[in-house]
Amino acid sequence: MSFEFTQQEKTRVTLAMLGGVKLDPIGHIDLAVIVVLSLVYLVNFIAVAFLIYNRNYPPLKSKYPFLMGTIMVSMFVYFLGDLVLKSHVHVRGPLLSNCMLFCVWLRIVLGAYTVSVLTTIRSYALFCIFVCNRAFRGKYVYVSTGLALLLAVVFVIVTYTMPGEESVRYVGLIEMCSMSYTYRAIVQGLLWLVWLVNALLNFRLRHINSSFNESREMFVACVCVFTLLAFNTAILYAFPLYPTRVYLRATETLCSHLIANFLWWFIMFSSIYNCAVRRTAYLSEWKDTLMRDGLQKQYQIARTDPFSLTMVSVDSHVGKLVTLPRAMVTDHDGFDARTSFSQASSPCADDVPAYEAGLWRPESARRQSVGSQKPGLPGALASHESTSATTVNEQPLEHYNFPMPPK
Repeated sequence: MSFEFTQQEKTRVTLAMLGGVKLDPIGHIDLAVIVVLSLVYLVNFIAVAFLIYNRNYPPLKSKYPFLMGTIMVSMFVYFLGDLVLKSHVHVRGPLLSNCMLFCVWLRIVLGAYTVSVLTTIRSYALFCIFVCNRAFRGKYVYVSTGLALLLAVVFVIVTYTMPGEESVRYVGLIEMCSMSYTYRAIVQGLLWLVWLVNALLNFRLRHINSSFNESREMFVACVCVFTLLAFNTAILYAFPLYPTRVYLRATETLCSHLIANFLWWFIMFSSIYNCAVRRTAYLSEWKDTLMRDGLQKQYQIARTDPFSLTMVSVDSHVGKLVTLPRAMVTDHDGFDARTSFSQASSPCADDVPAYEAGLWRPESARRQSVGSQKPGLPGALASHESTSATTVNEQPLEHYNFPMPPK
């Protein structure tokens, strides 16, 4: 891969000129863009490896480490697609000339769309937590992920059913991939739709009063991305052949990826930096801030990563922080009666009897007490009386530092 003005590159520029297209050769500016962004993503992957390795550190666990790691991987895949679509590299040969692979699958489906939809799912997780008072797991994960996959499948089907000249095609004369105006509108419309849903969710989260600034993080993300989408849409239609101009393609690529990386670091920097530099002190500050904001209930059900096996839980004692197995803090349907509150006002609340709403009920302990309920008492109250002093392993609750039900 040469970035010098070779004879082959000179021929390509001449042929483009004969076709009425002014084509800037691939050169050192393109190489600089590739080097700069490659170094950025190298640092990012080191950060992701650190994030995954320390995924059980509570302040990092509260950021959904696997979700954020997947977003970073999708951003890099998006970068690979950009290199081909915007002609930062010579688009020749059986691999790089496969525009459907690089432009549709890598740049759009696994890149821009995946980054957008995962960020929206993160906003939806916060919506479930702070508005619905529900842990983001079970049906909430399945429904949101299913809708995202369904939308992606519809987009792919539309792409493959469109004629080649109306979607993405390879222009061999000037060695470039080209998108039709119709297909550009479909792609931009898809991204605008996803981010409008994200903006709507964040509008519902605007009243979160937390020192962790969950709503502010997503508000900044929406502002930056809408600015970037507006810029990209303007470039696509004002300069449809912008990949032929070196300064336009370099500016568009740098803006897209630097803004995307800024958003990722805006969410993750504080937790990653403090975990690396002042791990113990920051954990204590994080816990104290959680208690001071009065959000220990939200975080007890909130900070459940749907890809992990444990959840962060704040003990009733202000000086203790423990991690509990999921099966011991949630019911079979993901409902944690011990930490659910404001049932009457919650838009996502289920019909739960009043006497059942405040009880902590381990699944196995409940099974053990089915045959020993006292006559005349509701089932949940009888279960409460028979299991309030035992756990799955018949140990006293104090052994696990669990919050004790009021006597």
